[in-house]
Amino acid sequence: MQTRQSYPLGQMGEVATYHHANPNGLRSTVVQTFTLTIGSVTEKSGTMYQWMCLRATKINGETFAVWLLTKSLPSEDFTVARGATSRYILQIRDDTPLEFHDRFTGKPVLPGLGAWQYLFPKPADETAQNAIFPQIAKYLGHTYRLTDITDSDESAEPPDTHLLSLRPDVLIGPPSNTRQKDETRRYDTSDYELIPLTEADHDEMITAGINCVRVDIEQVEWVKNQNVFYWGIDAAALGYPECLYRSNYLGPAIFMDEPAVCTRDHVLRPKLKADSAFRKTLTPQLAFEAFRDYFHTAKYDGAPTRLCKGLESHPDIDLRDMRFLQQNLYTWETMISSAVYQLSEGGTETPAAIVFEPPGRVGTMRTLPEMNMTYGCQIPIDNPKNLASILYGFLRGAARQTNKGWGMSIYGQVHRADAFWLQTHAYDLGARHFHYWDNYQLACVPYNEILALSRNLSAHVESHPHRNLDKLRAAAEIVILFPPGYNLGHVEMGRGNLWGLGELNLERHNREGVKYRTVMQNFFTEIERAIRLGVAFDLLWDLPELKLSGYREVIRIREDGKVEVTENDETVLYEGARTPTRPTGIPPTLTVDVSVPHSKTLLEVRACGTVTEGSASVYYTRGADKSGIYNNEVVLWELFGPEEEDYRFLNREQPEIHINRTGSVTEVEICFRLKRSGDYRLRAATVDIAGRTAVEWKTITIPSKCP
Repeated sequence: MQTRQSYPLGQMGEVATYHHANPNGLRSTVVQTFTLTIGSVTEKSGTMYQWMCLRATKINGETFAVWLLTKSLPSEDFTVARGATSRYILQIRDDTPLEFHDRFTGKPVLPGLGAWQYLFPKPADETAQNAIFPQIAKYLGHTYRLTDITDSDESAEPPDTHLLSLRPDVLIGPPSNTRQKDETRRYDTSDYELIPLTEADHDEMITAGINCVRVDIEQVEWVKNQNVFYWGIDAAALGYPECLYRSNYLGPAIFMDEPAVCTRDHVLRPKLKADSAFRKTLTPQLAFEAFRDYFHTAKYDGAPTRLCKGLESHPDIDLRDMRFLQQNLYTWETMISSAVYQLSEGGTETPAAIVFEPPGRVGTMRTLPEMNMTYGCQIPIDNPKNLASILYGFLRGAARQTNKGWGMSIYGQVHRADAFWLQTHAYDLGARHFHYWDNYQLACVPYNEILALSRNLSAHVESHPHRNLDKLRAAAEIVILFPPGYNLGHVEMGRGNLWGLGELNLERHNREGVKYRTVMQNFFTEIERAIRLGVAFDLLWDLPELKLSGYREVIRIREDGKVEVTENDETVLYEGARTPTRPTGIPPTLTVDVSVPHSKTLLEVRACGTVTEGSASVYYTRGADKSGIYNNEVVLWELFGPEEEDYRFLNREQPEIHINRTGSVTEVEICFRLKRSGDYRLRAATVDIAGRTAVEWKTITIPSKCP
């Protein structure tokens, strides 16, 4: 016979009844009274668990009940509570109780909105934190008084349940509740016509492996009791406070939208347009400061507050003392160099993850050649792992620093030859989020392609269900740090203008008098070295208080152009990056001729580049054209000047680039116009499929008085 002391919670059959401490004038959804019932004990793997049931009645007469099979009282710490709980069940009114569990581990899935600390009664007196039935309890922000404790034969075990089998560590889905009426791929800048998803569409999506869907008030009825997570609908529409207990409800919003990109577009660009002097004084440090300010507002007054604000504004809801940031949101970001800042800011649980949003035409055979031409590195371009290692190095590194999650997304302009593998490889590395963009011109992934990608990813997940996420987060042996405010350039990724701004082009000098290009070349050369050595690496902004002791080697890229390497507690300072051993072979050659015809108005410049292949063929594409064709443009053309903040990407400006191939020699001709006098510097670059590059500079001087 068990003694009282052997019970994890308390005496079986005890029932405590509580009533609201101030019952007058309460709003209709406020809990008026609740009971806590202690149930039977169950042994699992040598650990004793006990049932506890919370039954609540609201002012409007509606009821709900929650059952926990747990080895201790519900902790306010969500992580501790998750480890102590064996089963979690919710019943709304007289509906069939819903049990939420992880289909791979069998463990319960608890509601992760951020309100967990309020969902079970706690002693109002901090000195009585371990009391199972305190005299005065705080619950859902309100105060309740204990009115009775009795012994009862009433069961604390749940009736038969409907089991929701979820995958909380693999969220797959698009951000919209619509699909394209015509799914034919578009390569111009026209928009798709969108129509609402039907119930049949949702069934098809779930069958394909999609388990994270956005819904409206009609669509939620089709999915709320299925094996999926859902979001988008206001919490109050699901019933309050029951909405906070639904483990598969993710909230009215699930992501913060591009805080770094929004800093550029809504803070920096307007100021650059309004203040010509700012074009000269803008630095990566000023951009970083603007980003920190924007992120603070976005986090503490934006999407993470929408849940509480929405509940507060409802006339039938009274949160009283309950306030929290929604914790399960991720930040969906293109400028992933900011990942470690976004996940660590303020030391909060929000955001819970960082998800990469591809900028423009991302692809192994598009992005890596540009990186080689821009930074003077020689990263092999025939393996998508090399591009993925760079992208995922920022995400995994930030997740490791903060013990949080990361993920990736597919956009319409991601090279489709890469898309399937980028997803499964991210899963193998420990990613938890897999999303798509399903609207807006070239960014849109058509519905049928989302289904195909999701089927492939889901099949991979089902055949590889067991991952040690903690171990995967710590997989990198080395970490490469670079100065905060420097980044890969958003849609300029590859060409590298910091923050995607011409005013921060790579030919400008930093506060140490060193070109941004030199700093970033050191960064990418060390990346190339790690790739060629076959060593996993993380990439991080060099912020204070980083946790670096777990890395075998710490590489610090400095603004003065030097590189500091620490290994085995010994630090060596190098004059620049350590260039790895590269394959032998003949690089391509490039010569450029420039002519400036005399004109009384605009000056039209003609530039002709002659490329001679070496040991390998030359290849450079900006992505698919308006017909969906990937053209080899051979040469990357950039123009700097006449002021240091002036930059133009000439390939993008050209309606047509004239290319003439004869054997191993290719001539590439472009024409462009100059409107101002001064000294310009034309940069032409080419690259072969082994990553070997050739760069040619030409100075163009336009006198103040043209003929």
